[in-house]
Amino acid sequence: MHIKISSIKEKPELSYLKSFEILYQTRSGRQSVWELVSRKGLERLEDEIYNGGRYSDGTMIFAVDENKSQVAMLKEYRVSAGRFVYTLPAGLGDAGETVEETAVREFKEETGMDFSPLWADQSRYVSVGLTNECVTAVYGYYSGVPSTAFLTDEEEAEVVFVDRDRAKALLASEEVTARSAYLIQGFFKLNPFFE
Repeated sequence: MHIKISSIKEKPELSYLKSFEILYQTRSGRQSVWELVSRKGLERLEDEIYNGGRYSDGTMIFAVDENKSQVAMLKEYRVSAGRFVYTLPAGLGDAGETVEETAVREFKEETGMDFSPLWADQSRYVSVGLTNECVTAVYGYYSGVPSTAFLTDEEEAEVVFVDRDRAKALLASEEVTARSAYLIQGFFKLNPFFE
């Protein structure tokens, strides 16, 4: 059985996200309001804004084979889009985990395979116009055989191994998240503007 959307409705108060408004003064001195949602509370948002605090909510995993010829991606049903979208494996960190530990755990849960992290970038904002969520890209190698045994009931995904030709085809005709698209464009040198 597949995930199926039952209905859509507006919700003034959210269960899992917190909504905030930031009052600020524009360059001309006019008062204005910025609205955003966050996974975390007021204390973190204030630390980011007033103190320059840096956080990582989770990881995005860029896993390749030992020859660096294929990238492990997911073809995943995303409820917010109502369709399957190609994306890199990703997930939220648990309390006390390093970003590398999160990457290993999430990769196993989403693909059934093992992940050996080699390098982690700094955390970066996901959609700074909408949220203060930050993720850390972790790069390394995958091994093992894909399995759906670790997916939760809320997840529907299959592992897709993407080489350069498949990356070109996906980018031309499939839904690919922006972050994933930019990384596979760069990895396979598929953006002609940079040549």
